Amino acid sequence: MPTLLSSDAIRAASSRPAHAWRLSLTLTLAAAFVAPPPLSAQTASAQAGVTRAYAIPAGPLDQVLSRLAAESGLLLAATPELVAGRQSNGVQGQLGDQQALQRALSGTGLAATQEAPRQFRLAPVPASTGQTSQLAPVTVTAVTHASAPPEPYAGGQVARGARLGMLGNLDMMSTPFSVTAYTAETIRNQQARSLTDVMANDPAVESGGPWYFDNFYIRGISVHRSEIGFDGLYGIASAEGVQLEGIERVEVLKGPSTLINGTSPRGTAGGAINLVPKRAEDTPITRLHTDFLSDGNVGAHVDLGRRFGADQAFGIRLNAAHRDGRTAVDNESLRASNVTLGLDYRSERLRVSADVGASDQFIRGAKSNFFVTSAELPDAPRGDVSVWPRWSYQDKEHVFGMLRAEYDVNDAITLGAAYGAAESHRKMNTPWGVLENTAGDISFSASALEEKTETRSGELNLRVRFDTGPVRHETVLALTDYRSDISGFQPQANYGALTNLYRPTPLPEPVGLDFDQPRVQLSDTRLRSYAVTDTLSMLDDRLLLTLGLRHQKIDVSAYHWQTGAFQTNYTRSSNTPAAGLVVKPWRDVSLYANYVEALAQGDRAPDTAVNANEVFAPFVSRQMEVGTKIDWGRYSTTLSAFQIRRPSGILGADNVYRIAGEQRNRGLELQVFGEPVQGLRVLGGVAWTRARLTETPDGQFNGNRASGMPDWSVKLGAELDIPQVPGLTATARVLHTSSIPFDAANTDTLPAWTRFDLGARYATRIAERKVVFRASVENVFNRRYWDSAPAYQVVTYAAPRTYMLSASIDF
Repeated sequence: MPTLLSSDAIRAASSRPAHAWRLSLTLTLAAAFVAPPPLSAQTASAQAGVTRAYAIPAGPLDQVLSRLAAESGLLLAATPELVAGRQSNGVQGQLGDQQALQRALSGTGLAATQEAPRQFRLAPVPASTGQTSQLAPVTVTAVTHASAPPEPYAGGQVARGARLGMLGNLDMMSTPFSVTAYTAETIRNQQARSLTDVMANDPAVESGGPWYFDNFYIRGISVHRSEIGFDGLYGIASAEGVQLEGIERVEVLKGPSTLINGTSPRGTAGGAINLVPKRAEDTPITRLHTDFLSDGNVGAHVDLGRRFGADQAFGIRLNAAHRDGRTAVDNESLRASNVTLGLDYRSERLRVSADVGASDQFIRGAKSNFFVTSAELPDAPRGDVSVWPRWSYQDKEHVFGMLRAEYDVNDAITLGAAYGAAESHRKMNTPWGVLENTAGDISFSASALEEKTETRSGELNLRVRFDTGPVRHETVLALTDYRSDISGFQPQANYGALTNLYRPTPLPEPVGLDFDQPRVQLSDTRLRSYAVTDTLSMLDDRLLLTLGLRHQKIDVSAYHWQTGAFQTNYTRSSNTPAAGLVVKPWRDVSLYANYVEALAQGDRAPDTAVNANEVFAPFVSRQMEVGTKIDWGRYSTTLSAFQIRRPSGILGADNVYRIAGEQRNRGLELQVFGEPVQGLRVLGGVAWTRARLTETPDGQFNGNRASGMPDWSVKLGAELDIPQVPGLTATARVLHTSSIPFDAANTDTLPAWTRFDLGARYATRIAERKVVFRASVENVFNRRYWDSAPAYQVVTYAAPRTYMLSASIDF
C-alpha cells in the first residue's frame, strides 16, 4: 500500500528492521497526513513558478527525499520498499518543486507523477521508456538580479557568495576578494548569541573586547563596532551589540572595502562585516525557538514569514525574541529583547524592501577590560570569577529603519537607492579597573556615561550592462553619504576601591554620580563619496577584471567631553583606486588578485589615554592580495596571501596616544568549508599574520609586533551525522590562538591558548512537526586565558565552561 512520505520520516524509518519500520512508517504518516485544500489555478500557477535554494548532498534516496520534503513541503507517495536501497545524487541549486524532485530522482530508476498540486506518486521507470522521470520538461534558470542572495553551498553553513556593496551579489568564484557568508542555519545550529560567536568560525578575525561589544581585528587591523554594515549601509546596525534573530547572513570581507561599500565610519583597512536581514521565503515559516544558557539565562524566539499576492510578490518576515537570567559568570545577568520586521515586494522589474527594528540589552555585573600597569601580565583568573560588582551595569537601546529599492529600466540598466536611519542610546555605570601587579591587585575608579548616537546613511547607484565586441561590461556609478552625531556626558565622582583578581571582594557603589545632566555634543561626522567601477568579462567569464575609483571626503569634528566646546576638525578628500582580477583556468578554479586603497578616518585615542577621544587626521591604507579558490564539488578551499600598510597609533610611556610610524601586516590564510564526505561538514581554517611596526620614532619599536593579532590562528569545526541514529549530528570545534603582544615594546605577551567546544543536535518529527534539539558546551575543559587585547596594555579574560541547550519547532 502506498504511503505518503514527508519530512524526516523516510530517514528515521530506514534504520529499523524491515518488518518493524514498514508498519511504523505507514501508520505514522497515514495518521499524520491531512490533505491540503485544492488550490485555485492562479495559486497553483504561482507556486509552479516559485524557486528556492537547495543544498542537499548526495546519499541514500530515503534521506534525500526526506530533506527535500521538509524543505519544499512536497507530499510524495510511495511504498517503503520502493525507496529502500537506492542512492540519489542530491539536489543543488535554485530550483522549482518539479525541478528539485527531478534532480533527486535522477539515476534512481524511479519516476514521479503529479496527482495533485504539490503531491507526487513515485513508481519504477517503465523499462521500455528508459526515462528517469515522467515530469514535464523544465528549464532551470537562475535568479540573476543584484538583490538575489547567493544560494547556500554544500553543507548549508556558508553561502556560495556574498553582497559586495555596489558590485551586488557575486558568486565566490567570480569575486576578486576573500569573502565568507555565514548562514542563519549556522547561527541556529551553533546557538550563536553574538557576532563574537559567529566570528569564532573565521581564522582571519579575532575578538577585540568584551562579548557584548562587537569589536574585532580583521587581518590584524581594528574594526570598530560602528562599522558593522546592514544590508550594505553603515550606521544602521546596532553599535551596542548586534542581536542575531533577524539576520539571515553574516558576511565577512577581508581587506579594505572602501571601493565597494563606501567610506566606513572609522575607515578600517582590515575588512568589513555586513549583516543581511531575513526575508520571507517562498515556503511559509512559523518557527518557535527556546534556549537555555548556564547558569539560568532563558530565552524564546518566534520567527514568522509569509508571502502574499499574485506570484507571491509581497513578503513579510517578523522576528521577536526575549531572554533573561543569570549567565555563567558570577554577578553577571543579561536581559535582552529584539524585534525586527522585514517587508519586501518583487516583480519582474521592481524590487523593494523595508526593515525596521528595536532592541535593548541590560547587562548587570558584566566583565569588562583591564588596563595593566605592571610590566608583566599576571595569570588569567577563572572565567566564572568576576571582580565587577552586582550594581554595575550596561543599559543599551537601539532603533532603526531602512528602505532599499531596485528598478530595471530595461535589460541593460538598473537604478538603485537605499536610505536608513538609526538611534542608539547607552547608559552605563561600570568602574574602570587597573591591574597593578602580578599578584592581581586591582584599583577601581568611577566610570559612567550616558551617550546618544544618531546616524543617517544613504546610497544611490546606476548599473549599466553593455558589450564592446567580445567583452561584456557591467559599469556601476554610486554615491554614498553617511552622517553621525554623538552627544553625551560622563558623570564624575570621587571614588576609589581596591580588590584582587583572584580573591574579589564586594565593592561599594560610587556616591554622587549625576545622570540628570544635559548631553553635550561629542562629535559629528560626515562621510561622502562618489565611485565608478567597471567589471569586464571575457572568454566566457573565465577572465574578469574590475577597475574602480572612489572619491572620498571626510569631515570630522570633535568636542570637549565635559563642556561640549569645539576642539578639532579634520576635512580631507582623496581619490582611492582599486583593481581586482579573476582568472578561471579551469571551471572550478579561480585565481584572483586585488589592489585597494582606502581613505580612513583618523584614529581616536583610547579611553585609557591622557588625550582620550582625541581624533587624528585621516590617512590612506593600501592592500595587495593574491589567492586561489578551488571548488572541489562538495567542499571549497581558499588560499590567500596579502599585505596591508597603514599609519599606526601607539600609547606611549607617558600614556599619550600618538600616530607614530606605520603598521605593515603580511599574512597567509587557508579557509575550507563544505561537505567533503557524505554526512561530514567542515568549517574554518588557519591564518598566519605577521603584523609589524615600522618607521616608528627613532626606530624605537621597528620590527615589533602590533597589537591585537596573533601570529597564528586556527579555527576548525566539524559536524558528523551519526548513521546509526538518523537525525543525530555530533559537532566539535577547536580554537587556537598563539601569543598576542602586550605592549609596543613587546616586553610581554598574552600567552597562547586553545579551546575545545563540543555539541550535538537531533532532528526529528513530533506530531508531524519538524523539531530540532541542540546541546553545546563551549570551553569544555574550562580553560583560563586572556582571550583578547583591545589595545596595548588592555586585556579581557575568557568566559568559563558554558552549557547551552535549545529546541526549535516548525509549525
